[in-house]
Amino acid sequence: MNKIEAVKKEVRHREWAEQVRECQSSGLAIKEWCKQNGVNVYTYYRRLRVLREKMLEQKDTASPQIVPISVSSEISGSALTEQMCDPASLPMPNRKVVMRKNGIEIELPQDISEKTLLVLLRGLKEC
Repeated sequence: MNKIEAVKKEVRHREWAEQVRECQSSGLAIKEWCKQNGVNVYTYYRRLRVLREKMLEQKDTASPQIVPISVSSEISGSALTEQMCDPASLPMPNRKVVMRKNGIEIELPQDISEKTLLVLLRGLKEC
């Protein structure tokens, strides 16, 4: 596919994505929204399928991202090591906090400190 065709296809997909967003946020049934906007219901579903396939294709080809995370100077390495070595500070086996964003998953103990959690959230915000 040449560059012009690729650009046309991308523009068309963006228009379809905007229509899907409008339909989903309208609060109307899909058939009703299509009727009001002059879009054939089958055309709407075909476009939705194409967009979903495109998203899956992009997700499969996307390489995992490395998320930069800075640790506050208030948490020293030795203090963190001491906390990890203290059996009383270990989390209960099945109690954890799981954060997910853009295919990244982080499992944290339930009793994670607020400061550490804020640092991680700031790092995830950059994704």
